[in-house]
Amino acid sequence: HQDNPVKQATRFGEDAALVGAPETNFSTINTSTGKNTGFAVYGQGTYSITSKFDVIAGLRFDTEKKSLSVLGEYQKDPDPDPVFETRPDTSASANFTAFSPKLGIAYKANNHTNLFLTYSRGFRTGGLTPLAQGGDPSQPPLYPFDPEYSDNIELGIKNTFLRNMLRINLSFFASRITDAQIPTLILPDAVTITRNAGKLSTKGAELEIAANVVKGLEIDYSLGITDAVYKDLKISSNGSEEDLSGNRQIFTPGSTSMLAMQYSTVPFKVAVPFSIVVRGEWQRIGKQYFDLANNISQPSYNLVNAKAGFSSKNYELMFWWRNIGGKKYIAYAYDFGAVHLGNPETLGVTISA
Repeated sequence: HQDNPVKQATRFGEDAALVGAPETNFSTINTSTGKNTGFAVYGQGTYSITSKFDVIAGLRFDTEKKSLSVLGEYQKDPDPDPVFETRPDTSASANFTAFSPKLGIAYKANNHTNLFLTYSRGFRTGGLTPLAQGGDPSQPPLYPFDPEYSDNIELGIKNTFLRNMLRINLSFFASRITDAQIPTLILPDAVTITRNAGKLSTKGAELEIAANVVKGLEIDYSLGITDAVYKDLKISSNGSEEDLSGNRQIFTPGSTSMLAMQYSTVPFKVAVPFSIVVRGEWQRIGKQYFDLANNISQPSYNLVNAKAGFSSKNYELMFWWRNIGGKKYIAYAYDFGAVHLGNPETLGVTISA
């Protein structure tokens, strides 16, 4: 169960005309109260056909009820009280259920190598979204959007070598998503709406390598490559339909990789044993897009992080240094051009128990 009350004001100043607002120096206030209640049941079993072949089958059941109430108000500066309602206080609810199967086979080539092939059906629940009315009271304040479904296939191999000191895993995946849920920020209403607007195709590969080089020293490397393209994407833009089929999925880097080295040692025996831990990380994030038209993007960039400290069974003290060198990069961006930069070079300490 989740309660999600939100009250948000967007102020338009002297330059409000740049986003199409009809006047200046005013605020729009959007208040929404959402409630989600749901549960899921999942079961999976494995049947061994032979000592080397296994068949895997699973089934998941999801059900969820969503309710949402919205209220829109107009406030003229410098009056502290809203002048009138732009969207009446309206409530709506919707129910969603789905059965999601999983099937797979696994083959044990030897004691160190396993291969697998799986198919699974994915489900992302639908919901309720406010519509940007643009002053037209004939439009419904709330509109339900459908669930998003995916068909997923994964083929992989898992290996261990050198008495489990070296692990190498490799997998390939492909996914087809229908009724893709597309969020869009609408101005000047400053409302994010969600619609089922297309089909998405994703394919890629993942590599994981983990090695215990010497006692206390671990080296991990991971690489992910993703090719995610909207096969069918049509959205409304300025009163007409815009075909964005073939564009890249938003917020999805083409590649991600990380190399981490960590060394831990017990310096000496004491009443409360503890370890000294030193860790360094290098990350590379590939190019990604932040708008459906693929006009706003962040090229590939690198991040370097480090931490060192003490760790025991019940306590941990870590000094950390993130984004060493202060790389500037876009972490998030909006359709109209505003961006959020990633966190700058930061030093800190964390104590956990």
